[in-house]
Amino acid sequence: MSTDLHTLSGAYAIDALSEEEARQFDRHLEECPACREEVRELQAAAARMGAAEALTPPPALKARVLAAADQLPQLPPRVTHLEAVRKRRWSAKLVAAAAVVVLALGGGVAVFESQRGGGQGVVAATVAQVFQAGDAHTKTVRTDHGTVTVATSPSMGRMAVRTDGLRALGGKRVYQLWAIHEGTPTSAGVIENLKAGAAMAMPSEGTTVAITVEPQGGSEQPTTRPFVTMDPRAV
Repeated sequence: MSTDLHTLSGAYAIDALSEEEARQFDRHLEECPACREEVRELQAAAARMGAAEALTPPPALKARVLAAADQLPQLPPRVTHLEAVRKRRWSAKLVAAAAVVVLALGGGVAVFESQRGGGQGVVAATVAQVFQAGDAHTKTVRTDHGTVTVATSPSMGRMAVRTDGLRALGGKRVYQLWAIHEGTPTSAGVIENLKAGAAMAMPSEGTTVAITVEPQGGSEQPTTRPFVTMDPRAV
């Protein structure tokens, strides 16, 4: 890499570097306190901007979504082959989005922010904010795979999971988070970066968070027994 590493702090903070560049910049951060401070400030600013857009859905939203879905006719589109392929792709995206809305409103399940397309740097900053909140409660659990620490902040309405204490997995395996409500597990996302961790809105009462080891890419349902299960409201 010929680029001056000091100039990459902004791109690193929003996870815009390639894997090779990120690895080199990680090594650079170990020796450069100025860049560490700059990255921390940039990540915190990005997290604040993201949090500023967070809105609590109105109580009637679930009923409106379900009512609208029930009234829409399910007719096959009269399109060409290429248009049909595009239509199916958009339909799948819309169904997935609607499913997230219904789950979030009905069962208190939320997708971890690491799965929303934001940079891992922003996720790490959000995790740090929850842990540093004045009313934060934390709990650390030791497992066969290492340690997991959970923090909750009532004032922020968020919880965060610190996973840098977990051992890296090999053999095309990943850690996957689950929100379990009334005995039904729903994927909350694959942990893409153990250093970043994950953050999410506080689940509803009766929802527990669990972590399993799954094949690369994650699973629709757990294929292994959770090695840690925790009730965020008991932290």
